[in-house]
Amino acid sequence: MNTIAIDQGGLLERIDELLEATYRSADLGNMQDPLAETIYIVLSKQTREAVYRRVYAELRQRYPRWTDLLEADPSEIEKLVAPAGFQRQRTEQLLGILEAVAAANREHRTGPWATPRPQDLNLEFLRELEAVDAERFLKALPGIGPKSARCVMAYALERPTFAVDTHVHRIFVRLGLVKSNGRKRDHDPFQDVVPPTMRKRLHINLVHHGRAVCRTRKARCAECVLVSFCDAGRKAVAARSGPVAVDLFAGAGGLGHGFRKAGFRIGLAVEPNRHAAQTYRLNNPGVPVIEAKIDESTDARSLLRFMPSVKRIAALLAGPPCQGYSAAGARRPHASVNRLYRHVSRLAKDLMVEVVCLENVPGVQRVNGHGFLNTMRNSLRRAGFATEAHLVHACEYGVPQHRARYFFLGKRGEEAPPRPPPTHRPPHAKQTPETTHLPATPRLIDLLSQLPAIDTGVVAERFTRADGQEDYNLSTMAHGPAVVRKIREIKPGSGPISYRRLERGEARTLIAGHRAMPVHPTRHRTISVREAAVIQGFPRNYIFCGPRAEQPLQVANAVPPPLAEAVARTVLICLKGTEAATR
Repeated sequence: MNTIAIDQGGLLERIDELLEATYRSADLGNMQDPLAETIYIVLSKQTREAVYRRVYAELRQRYPRWTDLLEADPSEIEKLVAPAGFQRQRTEQLLGILEAVAAANREHRTGPWATPRPQDLNLEFLRELEAVDAERFLKALPGIGPKSARCVMAYALERPTFAVDTHVHRIFVRLGLVKSNGRKRDHDPFQDVVPPTMRKRLHINLVHHGRAVCRTRKARCAECVLVSFCDAGRKAVAARSGPVAVDLFAGAGGLGHGFRKAGFRIGLAVEPNRHAAQTYRLNNPGVPVIEAKIDESTDARSLLRFMPSVKRIAALLAGPPCQGYSAAGARRPHASVNRLYRHVSRLAKDLMVEVVCLENVPGVQRVNGHGFLNTMRNSLRRAGFATEAHLVHACEYGVPQHRARYFFLGKRGEEAPPRPPPTHRPPHAKQTPETTHLPATPRLIDLLSQLPAIDTGVVAERFTRADGQEDYNLSTMAHGPAVVRKIREIKPGSGPISYRRLERGEARTLIAGHRAMPVHPTRHRTISVREAAVIQGFPRNYIFCGPRAEQPLQVANAVPPPLAEAVARTVLICLKGTEAATR
């Protein structure tokens, strides 16, 4: 299989991006003052977070100045720190630290010995030292080892050091970034592989991930966004129950997300584009995603290698690139991209799947005199699947888009899966006895009105509302005055392909022309990626990764998740009662 090579630097970048999008470097309670951080760390060892936070707060309330604590009765200090345990040892460490700091302050003529304005005891003089000297001083303090010293360096002194606690050590070893060195912790091999600008942020997010997901015991691999890079994690998720689907040409995950929502377990997703693969990983935790191209070198064995313990695959999903067929593309009938469906048929046969779901644009009917509709259908039939091509419209499945797509649904045996029944009634559709009971497809403008009103040229990849709710990918293009004047004149439903204004009720197929999106129905700008995602039926918390310029194609090329879910439910009905539906 033509797998994209990812070096260690690229792997760390992907890990950092996924963890930052998940945890956002959420505050761990660390202090900006180096002496306060040092005391805080001593109290935090071998006790629960809620306890050491409370003990620190009570200690500071009782002794608002560090000189007060240094002069306090040790027995009184022991009483205060008792809830954290080891009270005698901690008290000795606290007083030892303050005595050493006092001696250093006296030497540097700072703190209580500063002139003309004496201050409290402090470690501010460390900011003037070389990193190696500052770290050496900290490690000489009672109760402060290499990890604690580097935490103080990173959190309070803003030095690019990388602290290795139990969470960092465990996750790095599981991901194969460093080799396990048992109980002995040499921090330098860990720090050496992490770029300086990434160290503090990555450390914080690794601590969160180690506490919440990648735990010592009972790791929650099915909730892990890093499972793609973890051999143990892939093995753990492969052993879970449920009908398994493999997602080829996975993109940002629209088709796979719909199948997951219907009850499928995605055993593996394959997508060559780095940013789309990251989007899939972030929004579908527990799903291994490999960056690879599907070509002649891709065989069943290479795919199964990433799914150890999977015994049977229920469905193969595939949405090969549509540029060779699309009206918006070059439409060259002999282009190699137009024949990628052959690999889908071959792999479906070799993987012995029960059902195939192949999706593409209506342009497959004819490409400059060459028809592909029957060719694709017959390819699947020759592979052993009874197949029909169903032309469906997204607006019949709750998506306010007149987006037509062919779904080639094939099943082993003599009967092909039927057309997925509509779940909604589009406003323009005539009511029939079969559709009267269905809910109406929501209007496009009503969906967009639920999002914050954003002007042109606003960077809002993470937008926090007044009520604390967050929205993502809301950034808008910075149109110049001439472009805004041009957009003002565009009527709903008209305009060039790159600046077509959307209508209020229903859109045509979203097209990301020049990496931009269509024009908003009422605002004089192109829509944001989040607005496009809402029109496509993605959940509000589905985040798109990568630079802003890389996001529009991810959304526009995706299968709308509500449509994918309807297809998946039809597939599940076909699988009902078979062995594949229970594994």
